[in-house]
Amino acid sequence: MKKTWYRILLWMALSSGILVILLLVLATILKPSKNIEGTVNRKIALDKLKQMQVESADINSKAFFDYFDKTLSCSVINTKWLISDKGEIIYAKGIMSQSTPLHSNIYGFEDIQSRGLISAVECNIDSVQKRIMLVAASLRCEGEHNDMIGHLVMPLKTSSNVLVGFVGVAYDLDDLKPPFQNYYFIIIALIFCFLLYWLSLPLWVYFDCRENNNKYILWALFVLIGNIPALIAYLISNRK
Repeated sequence: MKKTWYRILLWMALSSGILVILLLVLATILKPSKNIEGTVNRKIALDKLKQMQVESADINSKAFFDYFDKTLSCSVINTKWLISDKGEIIYAKGIMSQSTPLHSNIYGFEDIQSRGLISAVECNIDSVQKRIMLVAASLRCEGEHNDMIGHLVMPLKTSSNVLVGFVGVAYDLDDLKPPFQNYYFIIIALIFCFLLYWLSLPLWVYFDCRENNNKYILWALFVLIGNIPALIAYLISNRK
């Protein structure tokens, strides 16, 4: 019976230890990545923005709001802003719109860092470019989700090249590496094998030491805490 336990526990420790290493490598390879800025969703959002056309200077109307909402409707765009040429938010819809209330002025939302960046390049950009940068900085002011979403800003001009406002969107960043469907089963198996490996060694010490040493419980606890180094110390001590 004793030899049977020896074989089972030692082989259990060895096989589960190897499985832990293999599953850890597999979990690392298949680990779902954070959303990373790619080109797919950005191109979709940009193409939608390019479809926007302005026929008159009056963009603060329900008809234009409906047109605006319909033109920018797609699965990757989660928030849309329509901003007047004076910087007033006249339309906002989507999950990020709460940080930019309607009828507030967009130019007051930018943070100190963005203001400093714009100031550093101000001498090399024209007034429209500066306002575009201010709008973009203000739309990103919420900050908490900027690692998961991207932003695009485009000036709205009539066919006669008159600036009437700005349109901004927040879109979902590309998930370039979708999670493996059985990834969490791998994690569960990894935890199970790790526990099996970690507990089998002190159990082996317990049965090995029980008949020859009255400190078998202490040795088992020692190996439970110290694992391989403690097991080596036990084997060395047991040979004396």
